[in-house]
Amino acid sequence: MLCRTGAVFLSDSRTSAGMDNITMRSKMRVYEKPGERVICIMSSGNLSLTQATLALIDDDLILANNEPASETIMTTQTLYETARYVGTKVRAVEKRDRVALEADGFDFNINLIVGGQIAGLTPEIHLIYPQGNSIHATRDCPFLQIGETKYGKPILDRGFNYETSLSDAVKFGIISIDATMKSNVAVGPPIDLLCYELDSLMANLRMRLDEDDPYLQEIGRKWQNGLVKLVKDMPAPDFTKRSLGFATAA
Repeated sequence: MLCRTGAVFLSDSRTSAGMDNITMRSKMRVYEKPGERVICIMSSGNLSLTQATLALIDDDLILANNEPASETIMTTQTLYETARYVGTKVRAVEKRDRVALEADGFDFNINLIVGGQIAGLTPEIHLIYPQGNSIHATRDCPFLQIGETKYGKPILDRGFNYETSLSDAVKFGIISIDATMKSNVAVGPPIDLLCYELDSLMANLRMRLDEDDPYLQEIGRKWQNGLVKLVKDMPAPDFTKRSLGFATAA
């Protein structure tokens, strides 16, 4: 979620390979060099593919210790270049694994969100597709989602915009995920949260919200109670003033 004053990143931690194989793994990875850059990567899709992609990114960081001139996620000059770099890792995994996966009836299913800020530039958020290409958030379309999006998206569509404060953006994000968790058992806590303040170049505002976290429970409870109250406060339909066009049986 991209705001004038920064960006907010949220991800759930539930992975599912069927109803009898549900586990918890973080879907957020943060790369940070204080004062220079903060890069957040979130993932959805096939767990082996996301882990393989992140492993290639981490391998480059290890190799860079011996080859300082090599490109890594910590040496890219722009966020677009960062997204392109991550996209090349997705393509490398695709080249290696797609044929074997599809031979056994599995799709090459991976989507990533890459966002943050590099010193001297404005914050950006990019969504990377399985093909390795990307789109980015804008002021007119300030949020991007991956994974199970349909339940939480209407909340962001109606309430969140580029001028929303970071504090309110966090609340919108949690409500969006709460709505998704209510409707889909494949999405669940812990919820990883990074609230990034413009030009801070630090990833110091981070939280992990477990299922029994008081704040997560309070937001969900107030959202549900507030929605019920709002509906009760709305005017009732007046059936006497409208013709519904139904045929009357003789």
